[in-house]
Order: sequence, then structure tokens, then C-alpha cells
Amino acid sequence: MNDALYIGDCLDVLGGLPDGCAHLIYLDPPFNTHRRRVGRARGKPDLAYNDAFGSPAGYIAYMRPRVEAMRRTLAPNGSLFFHCDWRMSHHVRLMLDDVFGGHARGGKSRAVFVNEIIWRYGLGASKARRRLLTKHDVIFWYANGPDYTFNLIREAPTPAMLAKYCHTDAQGRRYMISYGRRYYLQGGKPLDDVWDIPAIAPTSRERVGYPTQKPLALLKRIIALASNAGDWVLDPFCGSGTTLVAAQALGRRWIGIDANPEAIALARARLAGGA
Repeated sequence: MNDALYIGDCLDVLGGLPDGCAHLIYLDPPFNTHRRRVGRARGKPDLAYNDAFGSPAGYIAYMRPRVEAMRRTLAPNGSLFFHCDWRMSHHVRLMLDDVFGGHARGGKSRAVFVNEIIWRYGLGASKARRRLLTKHDVIFWYANGPDYTFNLIREAPTPAMLAKYCHTDAQGRRYMISYGRRYYLQGGKPLDDVWDIPAIAPTSRERVGYPTQKPLALLKRIIALASNAGDWVLDPFCGSGTTLVAAQALGRRWIGIDANPEAIALARARLAGGA
């Protein structure tokens, strides 16, 4: 296969993809906000889609066959990351448990629920009057089996760590001495399931006008965490192409699908420019 962008409903496009072709699937589908989402890119038509499915049952009825099709295209060591928010997260979790459930011979589960990731984005939702401000989304991580790809990511060392590991060897590696032995700094603490990554500011050069554009840093973290160089990354609701841009930058192959031709055109332009 070659890197590819497809225009159309992902349910139709996924049906034409081979079984087990994707090592990582990230989807940022509609959230069922009950409104039309509109963004604007300079010199281009409005980038918009309807985000209204009525009841939670209507939303799940739409999403379930698409997630089932994604599961078929997921490699044995692959992972799926489903991005949602407080509106549908509890319904989505039950649906994902069902789709990724079932048992292999001997009663061993074929699929794995890995993590519920909290993305704390900080910006937005500043006018709440009778409730707490909404400052996070939820990303559910499911794996297709117990041998899923996992690459340990460490956060940056804190000032306290750097002060403790205050020596430097000839190769520039930091270490501390305790009871006459050297202990080298391996990095900061391992990444946990609460991610503080700022949303894209309205004036940021990264913003391209898509109404629900996610930060490149968020997608790079997911891709680095659950795939390896040369792996295939699939985004069935690719929007402006942030997942694909991140995959390309990290040396992964990519497949993007979106029903909006204007979104696909924007994604293609970003991929060609490497932005």
C-alpha cells in the first residue's frame, strides 16, 4: 500500500482495506454536541460538519459499525485510540468494551483495555456559571491483543532531578553517586494517564481553520507511544490531517479518511508542506 487520503464515509472506505493493515488507529469523531461545527481557513470555503445524532443511542448506532470495521483492519499488535468528551464518553466506553470483548479458547481475552487517558487542554470553556469549567477530553486506548506495541515515554526531568543527578560523564550523561556507586539519570518519570498539553491558541501558527483541530503534540505523543517507525497509522475521521502530519514526521505510513472534500484538500496541503 501507499500513503493515501480517501474522500467518503469511513464505513464504506474501511470495507475496502485489508484485514490487519493498521498498527494504530486514532479517531476524533463527532462528539454529538447537537450543533453544526464550523471553522474557517484563510482563502478557503468554510470547513464544517453537522455534529448532531440525537440521543446517545443514535450516536452509538452510528459509531458501532464503524468501530467494528476499524477493529477488522487493526493488526494483531495494534491499538485503537477513541477521542471523545463528557457527552458520550460513558456510552462509548460500554460500546468499546462490547466490540473489543469476547474470549479466545481457554477463556483468555483477545483484546485489552489499556488506559483511559485524560487530555487536559487548559484553554476554552471560560464562561461556565453554574458548573465547573470543562477543561479535558477523554481518549480510550484499546489494544487488539496482549502483545500490543508500547514504547515507554518519560517526561522531562524536573529541576529537583537535575539537581540530584548533578555529575556529568565524558559522554555528557548525568549521574549521581550514592555509597560510592554511579546511578545514571534515565529521564523524568514515566508518562501517566493525565496529559497536560495546551489546546491550539486562536492566534497560533499551527491553527489551520478546522473547527476541531487537535494539537500536533497530542498526536505525536500517541503515535510515539503505540507504534514504531514504518508502521501504518489510520485516521478514519482525519479532518485537517493532524494525525497524518504527525505520522509522517515520525516516520510512519498513513491512511486518512474524511467525508468532507474541503478537509481532505486541507490535509493534502498540510502533508505536502510538512506543517
